[in-house]
Formats: sequence, structure tokens, C-alpha cells
Amino acid sequence: MNDWRCARVAPERTHHLVDGEPLYSARFEEVLAFHAPGLSPVRCGSTAWHIDARGEPAYARRFERTFGFYEGRAAVSAPEGWHHILPDGAELYPERYSWCGNYQDGRCVVRDSEGLYGHIDQAGCPVYAARWRYAGDYRDGIAVAQGEDGRSTHIDARGELVHGRRYLDLDVFHKGFARARDERGWMHVDGRGQPAYAQRFAMVEPFYNGQARVERLDGSLEIIDETGRTVNVLRASLRSELAALSADLVGLWKTETLAAAVELGVIDVLPATETEVAARCGLPEERARRLLRVLGELGILEGAADGRWCTTSRGEPLRSEPTIP
Repeated sequence: MNDWRCARVAPERTHHLVDGEPLYSARFEEVLAFHAPGLSPVRCGSTAWHIDARGEPAYARRFERTFGFYEGRAAVSAPEGWHHILPDGAELYPERYSWCGNYQDGRCVVRDSEGLYGHIDQAGCPVYAARWRYAGDYRDGIAVAQGEDGRSTHIDARGELVHGRRYLDLDVFHKGFARARDERGWMHVDGRGQPAYAQRFAMVEPFYNGQARVERLDGSLEIIDETGRTVNVLRASLRSELAALSADLVGLWKTETLAAAVELGVIDVLPATETEVAARCGLPEERARRLLRVLGELGILEGAADGRWCTTSRGEPLRSEPTIP
């Protein structure tokens, strides 16, 4: 008996194998993994459908793309838009979307024609009226949703806010904690959306049996516990404190240089020669020459063949009245 549960996608991705032997004789341009109730997405050219464990079509319809069945529903792409079908190829609902995800926890994320995201239930009905700039899959009844301000929060199965806190980036909860990023860096937050500890990191992984691998801002790798305490050091710092201070000073120097150029009105008088800039901005000519060359090194200005300095596309926004492209 052909058992799709034991099937694996062949290295060529053109068919499935069981114990190293082909599950069926047919070949396709691409196959994906089998999912309950024993169907696999396949594609030949611009046509896609699902097959059973014998390699036979599960239904007569054809689509542009097909994806795996999750909770008995599969996302498909057709010329009229994205939607979900049942194992016999029947439509789950009449609506069409610009993109569909996969069902998880009885919910599925979809994107509408305006590029906004929401969730539908197992019947294909919208779960809530709100629309988000982005939304992810549900896990344990909670999903991540991003608002128009670019910040993300958690919503429950009804689309209501779980805690109301918003972060620059956010992940779903895993064993009671979610990865989150604010202006200072990455951390873990608890079910109330509160940081689990005071530190911030360049990267954090989800907790695994109470511990997580993290990368500090200096490039070192550590294992921390749920209180943020270091329990193991995996890699030493990649840069010294002196190097970090030097980088900060260089950043400050660049900021001060740009501020001086704007305050003196250098950008507004361009294009101009060094002599013209000095006269128009009330600067000694040698100082004007040094400032223009530094701005050139920063990619804000560029020198022309006739001796004049001009702003680059990067420097144009520094004008008091930027040119609209």
C-alpha cells in the first residue's frame, strides 16, 4: 500500500520517495511535501494541482500555484486571485485575495487588494474588522500584527490587543516569551509584553528549556536564562571597547560635519566653486575647501570637471528646500 506519511520529496524535487524508492511513476517539475489527507502540491509549467499517493490528480481543476493542506484547507493562486480549496478542489469561500497564508489554530492570514492584512476563520469569514500593515500566523491563539506606524503588537484569536505594547519588531510567543526589538536592541518579553530583563542584544533566539542563545552588541555570543543572567559564554567579544569608542567618535564627527554644512548654508549655495562657497557662506577659503572635500568623502557632494561642487542624490535632502524628484 502506498503510504504518503512515509513519503519524502526526492532530491530532484520531481517526485516522492518511500525508503528510497519512487512512490509512483509520474514525474513533475516540482512537488512539495504530502499533508493530510494525503495530498501533495505539484506543478508542471504554469499549471498546478494536488496529487494523491498514486501520483494521480485529486480533482479536475487547475491553478497557477498550489500549496500544502493545513487543517484540511490549501492555499492556491489563480488568475482571479488567491483563495483556499478543500481536498476535492471545491472553493472554501468566494472571496479572492492578493495573497493567502496557511491555516494555523483555526485562523489564516490573508492580504487584500490594498496590501493590508487580516485573518479569516475556518469558514473563510473575516475574524475582525481591523486591517493591519502586516500580520502573521497564530500560535496558541496569539498572532503578531503590525500597525501603520510600523510597530508590532500581539492580538488574540478575536483580533483584540493582548497587552497593547508595541515594538519595532516582534515574534509570536514560544514557551511564554516572545522575541522583541525596541530602539535599544533585541530582548525577550513576557505575556504582558513587558521586557523579561534590562539588557538588550544584537540578536536573541527563542528560549529552549529555559535558556536562549544571544549575541551581544559587541559581537560576543552567550547563553542566558529567563532572567537575562549569563550561564555560558560561547564566543568572546569581536571588538574591543577602544574600537567601540572609536566607532562612536567617528559617527559623532560625521554628524557634526553634516550639521555644520547645513547651518552654514553650504548645501543651499551649490553648485559653486570653493571660492564661491567661501564668499557666499562667509568662510575662509581654506576652511571651505576642507569642508567641501570632507562632504565629498561622505558622498554628500561630488566635484565637477569645471571646478564646481554639486550635491549628490544623498545630499539633496539636506537643502533647506529639497528638490522633489
